[in-house]
Amino acid sequence: MSAAMVTEAYVSARSLVGEIHDKQLVSTALGISEYVVGSTGDLLPTDILALMTSSSGERIYYRVTGPDRSFLTGHVDLPMFSGSIPEEGGVPVFFDAVYRGEKIRLVSLSMLVAERDINGWVTVQVAQTREVRDRLTREAVVRAILRLSITIGLAVFCAWIGITRGLAPLEVLGGAIKRRSYDDLRKIRHEMPAEISDVVNELNRLLERLKDSIKASQAFISNAAHQLRTPLAEIQAQSELALREVRDASDRDNLEKIVESTRKSTRLANQLLSLATVRPETRGGLTDAKQVDLNDLAARVVLDWVQRQKGKSTDIGLEKSASPALIHGDPVFLQELVNNLIDNAIEYGLEDVRITVRISVDHATAILEVEDNGPGIPLPDRAQVVDRFVRLPGSKGSGCGLGLSIVREIAEWHNAGISLHDGPQGTGLCVRIAFPDIRITGN
Repeated sequence: MSAAMVTEAYVSARSLVGEIHDKQLVSTALGISEYVVGSTGDLLPTDILALMTSSSGERIYYRVTGPDRSFLTGHVDLPMFSGSIPEEGGVPVFFDAVYRGEKIRLVSLSMLVAERDINGWVTVQVAQTREVRDRLTREAVVRAILRLSITIGLAVFCAWIGITRGLAPLEVLGGAIKRRSYDDLRKIRHEMPAEISDVVNELNRLLERLKDSIKASQAFISNAAHQLRTPLAEIQAQSELALREVRDASDRDNLEKIVESTRKSTRLANQLLSLATVRPETRGGLTDAKQVDLNDLAARVVLDWVQRQKGKSTDIGLEKSASPALIHGDPVFLQELVNNLIDNAIEYGLEDVRITVRISVDHATAILEVEDNGPGIPLPDRAQVVDRFVRLPGSKGSGCGLGLSIVREIAEWHNAGISLHDGPQGTGLCVRIAFPDIRITGN
């Protein structure tokens, strides 16, 4: 568009400047013809030629030819018009040529003269250099480009102001949404212009419906898991009792399958209940968070697991930090996090399971690590095992793929990061939870 406008400005300027100079050229030709005819072919005086040159700003050349194109006066080597000259007199014919190494513009004007010494058609050719007209054309184009640039600049500036002011409310809205966590479904309270207030209202209604849907879903999961726990526990107890008394090998195999399926279902129900119970929205977010010493919390959880694993080949140890690792968090959530890490290590570990729960402090970061001597997790699979219901092919145990996903969610609610590493001596798995930018105090 801009190129077209510049081209149009160039064509218009060239046409206008050329038209003005052509009319001036015709006037010069008429003046020369009157003098030459009146003086019966004398040369144009130098002062008159200088006056014509100064008035136009261009150098002037001329030639006058009489009947049969006989040379009368002027510049004898001036280029002649190669086309046919109109028969009627007084009609100017314009053409371009090169004379003495310069581009010139010529006009050829014929007139019928009946004088004593000149009788017939006289042709007057006047040439004018093109320096001034080309310069004026360039200046006109430059001015047009300048005006166009200023106009475009102002338009862009006004558009930028308009778009910036128009999009400012949307940026405020986007920032308000971006700052929220994925589970923050509160209404948006920012004041918005009328143009987007309807959008905000609809978004608030959508958030309200989404919140209700999530609550209903969580309530269903919690109720279903809770209702399943008791009958599943009864089935498991009766199956294990029957397994101890049965003597038939076929019946024993069937009962063992029933017991294993029941244990798996019980684990799934417990984890679903945990997932529904520990979500922040079911407890008003982390508003009930308090100062928690990871050393004391980990000690309580490890002691509980040691008592539960009595008589089994499970070795669970605890390494505390030298000073209290005090963080701001929800003790119920954090206890569930450690429980799931230990439970996963036992469920997917070897027969002789060795688990170490380690608390350490690194500058302003409290680190909780749970490492085991199990089969570990291959590096390419570590990014996906923290998603819900993801189990690696060939995994042992009755897990359902919820343990690490629960750990990840609880870590995220505490603004902590989770990472998976190789265990000691490159075997097993080490799950590391880092609580950054949290004030750690000591003695």
